[in-house]
Amino acid sequence: MPAPSETELQKEFCSTKLEADASVEGISICQTFDLSASDLFIRWQTFVINRHGGDASVQPTRERLLEVRSMLQQELERKSSQRRGGPNGSAIKLARHKERVQYDKNSVEGLLQGMVSGSQREFMKTPQSTKRVGLLKGGSGPASHGRAMFSPMTPSAFAEPSPSAIRYSKRTNVGHKEDSLNSGLPPITLPETRKPICVFEHGARPADSEEIGSDESDSDSSKPAAKRMRYMFEKIAMRTETVNKRIERIAINVKAEYKIEALANPTYPHQNTVTAVGRIMNISSDDGQTAAPISSDSLYLETSRRLGNGRRIPLDVRSAPSFSLFPGQVVAIEGKNLKGTEFSALEFRQLPLLPHFPSNERKEDASPFSAMVACGPYTLADNFEYEPLIDLVDKAIAEAPCAVFLLGPFVSESHPMLKGGQTDMLPEEIFRVKISPHLIRLRESLPSSASVFLVPSTDELCCSYVSFPQPPLSNALLSQLGVPAGVSSLSNPAQISINGVNFAISNIDVLFHLVKEEVSRLPVLSDRLPRLAWHLVEQHHFYPLSPPPVECAAILASQDAKLRMQAMPDILITPSQLKQFAHIHENIVLLNPGYSSKGLSGGTFARICVRSPNDIRSVNTMLGDSERVFPADCTSVDIVRI
Repeated sequence: MPAPSETELQKEFCSTKLEADASVEGISICQTFDLSASDLFIRWQTFVINRHGGDASVQPTRERLLEVRSMLQQELERKSSQRRGGPNGSAIKLARHKERVQYDKNSVEGLLQGMVSGSQREFMKTPQSTKRVGLLKGGSGPASHGRAMFSPMTPSAFAEPSPSAIRYSKRTNVGHKEDSLNSGLPPITLPETRKPICVFEHGARPADSEEIGSDESDSDSSKPAAKRMRYMFEKIAMRTETVNKRIERIAINVKAEYKIEALANPTYPHQNTVTAVGRIMNISSDDGQTAAPISSDSLYLETSRRLGNGRRIPLDVRSAPSFSLFPGQVVAIEGKNLKGTEFSALEFRQLPLLPHFPSNERKEDASPFSAMVACGPYTLADNFEYEPLIDLVDKAIAEAPCAVFLLGPFVSESHPMLKGGQTDMLPEEIFRVKISPHLIRLRESLPSSASVFLVPSTDELCCSYVSFPQPPLSNALLSQLGVPAGVSSLSNPAQISINGVNFAISNIDVLFHLVKEEVSRLPVLSDRLPRLAWHLVEQHHFYPLSPPPVECAAILASQDAKLRMQAMPDILITPSQLKQFAHIHENIVLLNPGYSSKGLSGGTFARICVRSPNDIRSVNTMLGDSERVFPADCTSVDIVRI
């Protein structure tokens, strides 16, 4: 059936107006599934009824038509699966007859067809198994191995690109800047002969004061690291002790910052205004135990053992002019408890921040540099060809940044084809065949002074540690995956200093978890997404939310020291499925570079350029601002579409 024209589509969708990109997608759907314009409109109405309750105001945009395409593809795969699993009816026999007469035995195709049985040919022809066959295509380069080579059972020569791969190759928004920061700064100038960048990874801080104690008991610290990472063996007492120490640590900082002689116990009656420190909890007021959707009426304040015997008290925030709260947040509050039954907050005080790196200590290493940051997944949802990763590596080779940060997942646990069992390759094989050749190409093409870093993810199948925090990928694992020498791995989270600029990287979607748990009123930072990232800086913690959601329950209390920020970051990188952003607050760059791929389409990456402190004078002269500071105001960020 010939594909309908744009006029025919507009005629069928007469009640709504199709945009140009939606018309192109509609024609493509008709070509792929052999539909007429009226058939597509019927499928659209079915989609609106099933997904949107028959709402007539829903417009057929390109994104919604992509969902219709996915629905049609699933229906086709379901019918194909039923045909393969059912009896050998006349339809299957007719299909096999057509296959037999399609090729001549003298041709290569006919010879291969004669070498396999009918069931294997059916496996190679159905749309679902085409994806499976595509996984076995041999990679180019030194990482190719025998399993990925051509054979009658792995006919990679006949595998066709998936529909999403075809659309990805025809995308028109390549290089579009989704967001920019300090775009008015002059272009960065790197010397022709580059010096190796000065990299320093922050380790654990010294033990805290004796009043707080260490985070690990003597019995736990004597265990091997592998056993300490087993989160299901943690004791409740250790988790409660970790919470208590977090409250105590911030309470000590609040007393020193605001010169308070003694913090009050908020569970006792107080007629005068007092200052208390505790942890926000979200508990239903019905029984005092059950978690409920967060609101200003379900908040409790939990004290530490020393400040209030660990008791909880309802928190009334109606009199507070401004706040931004979430469960697990440690806060400093000024308020009263008139009857001993409820603490009424009058003001939330800002928590003391970690000190910035002294500017006079930066100048020695603070030469200009550029960096590229990208986060997985790096392949589309219906194949393992890693088209976004290929384009990303090409871009990195062309721009030659001083540092490249590639954040996992590289082989994602949540990939639809892995969840559906549509591949017979192990995760390590996928990495070695599909990813390592491009890492080798990247490392060989960049200058020797450049650095390439891999950061694991809790969604990564090639990493044996599913909890958070995660150690760096071991050298043995990197060798097994075929990662070239010169590509190193960082822990998750990681804090690293490059030429005196502190980077903090947390490769877990804490922003998405926080966005569902935050309640606020006229907060100081009005932009919600940067405000969620700012909570990490204010709490000095990479995952301050407590309790975590079910899908991210493996937060190790025994490794809480590794979740605390060791130094004030200059650039905080928190990848999330939420909208990408780049923002400056309190001289700190807050960055969400987005994902390299989202479902069936490409994603984004971030380009960072940091100028030297010597450029501040010229920047101030150009912009007429004498208050600009290094490095935030000398850093430009572009979030670019792959």
